[in-house]
Amino acid sequence: MFAPCLRFLLVALAFSFGCVGSFNGIRAQSTSAPLTGDQAVYRDGKVNVPLTDEYQVGVLFHTQGIGITARRGFYLNAFAVRNIGVDLAYFKHPKEIQTTNPIYENGRPYVYGKQNTLQTLRLWYGKQNLRAEKLRRDAVRFSTFWKVGAALAVLKPIYLEIGYPDIPYDYTAKERYDPFAHFSDNIYGRADWSNGLDELTVVPGAHASYGLDFEFGDERFMPKALTTGVSVDAFLVAPEVFAANFEQNNRLFVTLFATFEVGRNWTR
Repeated sequence: MFAPCLRFLLVALAFSFGCVGSFNGIRAQSTSAPLTGDQAVYRDGKVNVPLTDEYQVGVLFHTQGIGITARRGFYLNAFAVRNIGVDLAYFKHPKEIQTTNPIYENGRPYVYGKQNTLQTLRLWYGKQNLRAEKLRRDAVRFSTFWKVGAALAVLKPIYLEIGYPDIPYDYTAKERYDPFAHFSDNIYGRADWSNGLDELTVVPGAHASYGLDFEFGDERFMPKALTTGVSVDAFLVAPEVFAANFEQNNRLFVTLFATFEVGRNWTR
């Protein structure tokens, strides 16, 4: 009777130790620290602390030219960012056609009838709303945004090299373009762009944009973003890009745009 009891006791002890070992193995696996969302998405694996500030700078492309953009952001919460920013964009009139002097091939190309170049300076306020967060590496964060503010049309007069007296010219002189005095037979070519910087004029207006923001990258505190959308710039009077007897100038500019931006965000 003692031998069967001893065998039963040994079997029970062995079974107990086996269960405990298995339980400890399972508990060790269950308590091992899993990857956090940030560690799964971002290369630096930073702890997911709430962000408070950011800035971004970038290049701006739109359907009538190119420019640069910069903004400063303040996080209202995990899903919204308040922004203030500035854009400087060059606008090309849709009727611009470059031409050259047919006799003097060394003359720089110019746009016949164009009086001023147009650059727009925007000072704006906006808000970005998060729609979809990054959930894995190589994914993107999707947001929508709007911005409104002031727009200043900065006009710089165009200077040309004018030939005298007639073809063949004896000499050339740099003069501000005058549609009533300068014609294709006495325009040698465009003068240096720096001419006229001391004669800038400004036309005030307003700006509004709406767009989509796609943030990507595997470093949480060094974001990169692509944006796309539509912009509207409206001015009190039509900026005089072309002389009135050549082409119509517009007060309203509606353009599609895209930007590529890089920046930095942090927690205070």
